[in-house]
Amino acid sequence: MIDMNERIDDITIVGGGAAGWLMALSLVTMLNKGESKVKVTLIESPNIPTIGVGEGTVTGFPRLLRQLGIKERDFLRRSDATYKCAGKFVGWSVDKQGNDRSFYNPFNNGGYINGFESSYYYHKFGPHGDAKSYVDNVLPTQMMVENALGPKEIGQGDYDSVMPYTYHLHAHAFSKQMAHIAQKRGVVHILDDFVDADLDEKGWITALNLKEKGKVPVKLVIDCTGFKGLILQQIMKEPYQEFGNHLLCDRAIPVPHPHRDIEKMRPCTTATAKSAGWIFDVPIYSRMGSGYVYSSQFKSEDEALHELLTHINDPELKDVTPQVIKMKVGRVRNTWVKNCIATGLAAGFVEPLEASAIYTIEMTARMLITYFPEKGITDPIINRFNQVMNRMYDEILNFIVMTYYTSNRPEPFWQAARNDIDIPPLLQENLELWKEFMPSAHDVEGKFLFDHWDYISLLNGQGYFEGVQFPTEKYLAKPDWVKYSQKMAETKRQLRRHLPSHYELLKHMHGG
Repeated sequence: MIDMNERIDDITIVGGGAAGWLMALSLVTMLNKGESKVKVTLIESPNIPTIGVGEGTVTGFPRLLRQLGIKERDFLRRSDATYKCAGKFVGWSVDKQGNDRSFYNPFNNGGYINGFESSYYYHKFGPHGDAKSYVDNVLPTQMMVENALGPKEIGQGDYDSVMPYTYHLHAHAFSKQMAHIAQKRGVVHILDDFVDADLDEKGWITALNLKEKGKVPVKLVIDCTGFKGLILQQIMKEPYQEFGNHLLCDRAIPVPHPHRDIEKMRPCTTATAKSAGWIFDVPIYSRMGSGYVYSSQFKSEDEALHELLTHINDPELKDVTPQVIKMKVGRVRNTWVKNCIATGLAAGFVEPLEASAIYTIEMTARMLITYFPEKGITDPIINRFNQVMNRMYDEILNFIVMTYYTSNRPEPFWQAARNDIDIPPLLQENLELWKEFMPSAHDVEGKFLFDHWDYISLLNGQGYFEGVQFPTEKYLAKPDWVKYSQKMAETKRQLRRHLPSHYELLKHMHGG
């Protein structure tokens, strides 16, 4: 039996890919800056291909790279990365004439006017000047994306910018880059197949049994074994809570393909609603990555592939036979059990709509660093860790369920996404409130990925506020809205003159 009252100075990660290597690099970097040292070992099967956790990241990711001491240009080159300044949603709802709506979810907030959210002014007075939407009226983001501009000037320092951004990246190239740096910093890499684990009489893991190396004693194990959850779910018997009662999409078909015009590459992810789900278009430097995320209840694999290829519209892909990924949408009941922590797909997956997968890995690493068991693994540490991680997953679930639920598309899938699912209680309560008041900072509990501005942008884009008269509007004066709008219009004009194109910026950062 191992003594869990002793400081943990040895961490064993099982599984590679983005989950394993990002965890390994984060831990070996952040936990070894001072006097105490922690050994980090990563065991990776030479025979199991990794599933990319998605080629989009979220705001805050550049901060992580800076903290890990990675130069931005090196990251961009080695991970085949591009900039991302927003998500564009196409056709997630339709107007009164049945035409598709498009809207943006930007990475910055719409600002206040005299203490009130700018969205109230937009709702009362409408767009000002040549603004095309709420986001276009209050932020430069839509103008930037539609003109394919980069978020920073050529020559600005690493991770400095004019506009907030994150990245699109090639998941496998990113994993290789993280692995290379992690091993240079001391992570021990073992190529071997995990067989099973030894448990003591209290259910704690004492050793891992590998096919070639045999028994490997362990103190703290991190499970990065993907959807199979080989350790936390299968050996520790931690139950997996599926989200099928909330979200209907359970399949993904990814297809890489060439850029149609790389010089017009926009710094955004595009999510286009289709008959049984949605299609993502993600520009990385060497190619495009597209894929159909759909429900197998409403579309066969052949039908889904046909709809995806019709969307891409590239004759060279007519005979392609891509992999169909069966998504396990949900999360484990608890992420940390005894001396085992799961992350990545082994811990949970709330579908790829908001590119949250890499973020959940980063958060797991940050939480472990925050609550690192210096005096041994104790119940208070485990309980707080699980509380925070569960709130994070619930926040992601709420936002994604809302995106489907507020659609008014007429197809059977979209009707089911409104009528045949369970709405999380807090989301249901908020949606009722938001028919009287726009989302405020007090309405969103977790504040991990999504603040109330994200809810405002999405609900405005979906037409959720149409026909609503908010009591707050009686306090608003139009001259304040005009002044605010004129100032933003001038900001957009200045940025359009000074920012380079996204492609010019990338060509400079990638070195040609």
